[in-house]
Amino acid sequence: MTCPISRYSAISLVFLALSIVLGAMGSHFLVSKLSGDLFDKWETAVNYQYWNALGLMGLSLLERSYHVSLKLDMKFIIAGILLFSGSIYILCLAPNSWIVYLTPLGGISQLIGYMGAAIRLVRISDDR
Repeated sequence: MTCPISRYSAISLVFLALSIVLGAMGSHFLVSKLSGDLFDKWETAVNYQYWNALGLMGLSLLERSYHVSLKLDMKFIIAGILLFSGSIYILCLAPNSWIVYLTPLGGISQLIGYMGAAIRLVRISDDR
């Protein structure tokens, strides 16, 4: 029996749920504890996590619809979410100067994931 959703769809749902929790935590508990600049960074991390989780869900659905493997691309996106948003969360809660170097790596990882998926999806449409 096949699972009704893929592992990557489930992961995207977890990321979406966490973005809601982290967004609420920011607006209810951290808004008075973080400086304006850090609070803006927190919101940026939540927004990027949310939108990339939706992107991950979309790729998971495309993978199933077109019977093409996008697993490597989705792994890059997951790594990107963890590195990009995760490094910003850590920076806001426990400022560390070295952690800022992970943020651009997360963005690059997300770009690799989306561009790789685009290339694979275009190739299968050219083959048909």
